Amino acid sequence: MILNTTKFGEVEVNEDYIFDFVEPILGYEDLKKFALVDYDNDSPFKWLQSIENLELALPVTIPAFFGINYQFTIPDEKVALLQAGNADDILSLNITNIPKGQPQEATVNLVAPIVVNINNKKAMQLVLSNTDFSVKHKLFASKE
Repeated sequence: MILNTTKFGEVEVNEDYIFDFVEPILGYEDLKKFALVDYDNDSPFKWLQSIENLELALPVTIPAFFGINYQFTIPDEKVALLQAGNADDILSLNITNIPKGQPQEATVNLVAPIVVNINNKKAMQLVLSNTDFSVKHKLFASKE
């Protein structure tokens, strides 16, 4: 599938990486289809590009790329919505905020991961409760 996006121009999207959100991303309740776009193969960041709003693309990453110890439990009712059989079915991504011109100040939202059943492409943003994780966890240590 070819998308003519606002952020990247024309990009080819592998249909295996198009996800159907069974529960929406907070703030984007009317958008249900997103594609994972690999704009730069060598980057630890990917993009969740909305299929329904080509102006919207959210940077995402995997916290382990940055040495962040990150584990959480998906409640049974959410596992059922995703129709996930076991943990190996799940891909977890986290939305990042990269301030323009200040990538060293980038943060990642560890409270509300994007979880995807890689077998059926059902996805959701899961909001963790009773957690010590931060919505603005710094990706890079401060230099002194």
